Amino acid sequence: MNLFKTLSSEDLIHSLIPATVALHLSQNTRELGLMALYAWIVLQLVRQIKQFVDQHAKQETLISWGVLLSLILFNSRNIVLRDNYRGSVIFLLIATGLLIGSHFNQRQWERLLSWLAISIIPIALFFTIHLGQPGGWLLRVAECSGHTEVPVMFCTYYKLVQPSMGSINRLATLMTFLTLASWYCACIAKKSWERFAFLILTAFGYWITLGTDSRMAMIAIPISILLPWLGFRLRERLTSKKILFSLVATATVVAIAAWELVIKHGLGSDVMRLRQISCWIRKGMFESAERFWMGSGYNTNSLREACHYVNPEKSFGHAHNTLAQIAGNHGLLGLIGLGALIALIMNGLWRQNRISGVHLSWLPWYSTNFGEINTALNLALLMCATSTTVQEFSPVNQVLIGLVAGSAFTVRAHAPPGSDNQRYDA
Repeated sequence: MNLFKTLSSEDLIHSLIPATVALHLSQNTRELGLMALYAWIVLQLVRQIKQFVDQHAKQETLISWGVLLSLILFNSRNIVLRDNYRGSVIFLLIATGLLIGSHFNQRQWERLLSWLAISIIPIALFFTIHLGQPGGWLLRVAECSGHTEVPVMFCTYYKLVQPSMGSINRLATLMTFLTLASWYCACIAKKSWERFAFLILTAFGYWITLGTDSRMAMIAIPISILLPWLGFRLRERLTSKKILFSLVATATVVAIAAWELVIKHGLGSDVMRLRQISCWIRKGMFESAERFWMGSGYNTNSLREACHYVNPEKSFGHAHNTLAQIAGNHGLLGLIGLGALIALIMNGLWRQNRISGVHLSWLPWYSTNFGEINTALNLALLMCATSTTVQEFSPVNQVLIGLVAGSAFTVRAHAPPGSDNQRYDA
């Protein structure tokens, strides 16, 4: 009872996140998972609108959020029942996550990160149970849909989870964000047992990431942690030139290590993806004047057929790159919109991370700040976007993309440290 008394209404709403993740692991429960995700979105919007009313916000603000809530309600069928997530609902979910995330304060972000970290538990239990069954760990790679020399978890995913979640890159993208959330929960934890628990979840999260055999996620997690950690601690100790040199040197070492340990072994796959990207842009954007401006639309059947030659054995239904996907589907106008969003995110991160004059400890415990967390999350999002069509297929990932991007639009306001009323205003 004491545990339930300590849980706020906010925690009860956030508890829908691990439920959503768990229910998405099976096609039989996927619809329930989408209902849980839909409930989380609606409750967050209602909660924010109520807060605006209590604060006597401007009428324009209430109208804007009311329209967004109405759009979510109008698209309830598309969000909960649709299996083919192509269409404007993709950007509706991303935009909704962005606005919700941009209005969280630091305390709310810490709670959200903790619940994202907890979402690793059902995924870890799922694979542990299935791999722990007799013969589970000895699953032959020949049974993995034509894939060879891949981890056993990869095979388990394609046998059990793929019909619900789609390509394994969807799980890899999800695990990237969940693992980073767990790591930063450990960094800002106030108690030793909390830090230890989150570090265990981080280890499980990276174990699952390795099991997906996604080179993108394997690289994105350590780089997204290492570069912001180094940059935020050097900026108060070195000149701008020395900081730039240190970051370039570190990035070079990491790139060489990534090449030797990860990328080099799958170079043939990378070449195929580059050809797919090139084909998607050429056939989707440069076929006619109309497509140049507006792309080929959400129906990608024509692009799939046109680019079938890239991989005759299995034609991809996406470009394996977010920039190419936007170019093929939405043309120049879509690229302008994407460029504007990227510029806004970079400007938001710059505003958050202006020189503070505070020397951060080299140890991440107690010295990791909100700006470093947001930089790492958005760096991971950028790396995922260059390696796959990060916005496709998975509604869970679409909301997470918006939340991560929204974190860049929050700016620290002057408030007493530790205050629950500390606000971050766009």
